[in-house]
Amino acid sequence: MIVIYRYNASTKKLTGTDVVADDYELKANETTVVCPDGLYEPSFDEAAQTWKGITKEEWEAKHPQQPVEPTTQQKLDAQTQIQLAQLMKQNKEQATLNARLTIDIASLKKQVAGDTKAAQ
Repeated sequence: MIVIYRYNASTKKLTGTDVVADDYELKANETTVVCPDGLYEPSFDEAAQTWKGITKEEWEAKHPQQPVEPTTQQKLDAQTQIQLAQLMKQNKEQATLNARLTIDIASLKKQVAGDTKAAQ
């Protein structure tokens, strides 16, 4: 099995790769010359039988990244998630307080019942 590299006939830009049988006969615009890693916008130089391209820095300069601004809906969704998290925290705190008060009430009822029996 060998790897072949396909390239566009007019631009010579890499269009894809494939794994083929060892006895595969190359077609036009195919080569077994390995395209090096880290090459951006690779194109095949048929005369030199090498791949050429640009560096990552050159590619990034040609394709500047625009900051992505969240949509209004995304901002609203984020605010809703924050509010939900705050409400869940408050709910947990309220549940803890309710449990503590229930224990206190039970303790007071027991104490009152004991005082009532003692007074009789």
